[in-house]
Amino acid sequence: MNKTKEEHDKELKSFVIATLRRASYRWYSRTEALKNARVSRGLYKCESCGAVEKKANVQLDHISPIVPTTGWDTWDGFINRLFCEISGYQVLCSVCHTVKTRVEGELRKKNRQETKKKLDKTP
Repeated sequence: MNKTKEEHDKELKSFVIATLRRASYRWYSRTEALKNARVSRGLYKCESCGAVEKKANVQLDHISPIVPTTGWDTWDGFINRLFCEISGYQVLCSVCHTVKTRVEGELRKKNRQETKKKLDKTP
């Protein structure tokens, strides 16, 4: 089956993003940020609500979303946000991370809709 260039590019972008995200789990700054949030063996403090949780109940979050709420910008921007310094991470409990992720998702959705409306109005 022959793919169109657009289908190929979309598939390639997904593959590269997934590969970069997997590699980012071994990024030194990520490990250090998690260490900095540790309050005692196996317990970490949520930077949002202050709850102390087991490691299984916390998420290491990028303070600035890897994909901005305004949508995809550039590969350089994506990579720089993905592989950020220690100060670019925060440890959040699962509840706070879910809330933050939902808010960012809603903002992205709203921006996509507004962009689409602007494009549809363009003659």
